[in-house]
Amino acid sequence: MKNVVVDFSHLADMNGFGEIARNYAPLLAKAQLDDMHLIFVVPDHLVGTFGPHIDYIRRSRKREDLRQLTCHIDLWHATDQQFHLRGGDSKTIQLLTVHDLNFLREKSGLHRWRHIIQLKWRMRRSDHLTCISQYVKDDILAHYHIGNKALDVIYNGIASHEDGPQQCPAIIVNDKPFFFTIGQIREKKNFQTLVPMMKHLPDYRLYICGDDHFAFAQELRKLIEAEGEGRVVLTGKISDEEKRWLYSHAEAFLFPSRLEGFGIPVLEAMRYRCKVFSSRFSSLPEVCSSHATYWDDYEPAAMATVVREGIAAWQKDGPEATAALEHSQGFNYQSYTEAYIRLYRQLLAEGK
Repeated sequence: MKNVVVDFSHLADMNGFGEIARNYAPLLAKAQLDDMHLIFVVPDHLVGTFGPHIDYIRRSRKREDLRQLTCHIDLWHATDQQFHLRGGDSKTIQLLTVHDLNFLREKSGLHRWRHIIQLKWRMRRSDHLTCISQYVKDDILAHYHIGNKALDVIYNGIASHEDGPQQCPAIIVNDKPFFFTIGQIREKKNFQTLVPMMKHLPDYRLYICGDDHFAFAQELRKLIEAEGEGRVVLTGKISDEEKRWLYSHAEAFLFPSRLEGFGIPVLEAMRYRCKVFSSRFSSLPEVCSSHATYWDDYEPAAMATVVREGIAAWQKDGPEATAALEHSQGFNYQSYTEAYIRLYRQLLAEGK
């Protein structure tokens, strides 16, 4: 029986790391693992959540709980590159999952160098690396020297919640069809390109949803006020029930993002047979494949033409929508969990 620690420190966080952890942890906990004993690192209030057959390390008391462990740690999986502490000894196999290198484009000066050096040290101290897309793998290989260290791509899953309850957001105005997009309201999401485009689509509204506590949100509000013509709404955070309703009722899902290590929302939209329009930046062409329509020109009228023509050719019950749905279903947490269990077993068999 090998002892495997999986770091789910971000389990309660409302971001991509948290989304993945909330789906992976329960499936891993339920897996029949006669050859492994699991130890989860979790936020303090979630200790015990996944059953008594798992041991727990508290996020805020990690050093203390590690000292009290009586068993040897055979493998430690840091599920993202923003971990604060890894345990074990020289014989512990260290596995690290890298989600993106967005800091190379988003940060500058000392902040950028701090992230570069930090990731370099963390990858150097790891025995095996995984990442969430071929785009991220290529980015790592272009900017870091990892020698002969293995670097595998294991794609994120998409939670199946299409049959869950739906609720129409109170802010919805029902006199016009609408477009929908969601994400953190940050410059890299490129939502600002959608606002002037809407001048050329007067029969539609646009709802931009997501965490808007970032400084860029204020800039976007000003742009919406100046150019949104009363038909663009920045909603802030929405509930899962509201998100399902928007996916189900939107004329299209618009995602012009410039930086995505993976891109969960585009695949979620496909689950609802919603037409997807995407940028060609970062991982999005890899994840969407041929099941999205892409913008190549960000001039507002040109963007609107792409959307107008794409909508005219789309049928929710048509073969293109079915193909997109089936493509999205290929990204699921069951496959994700099985892939990591296979990798754990492979690494444990190989030893260190």
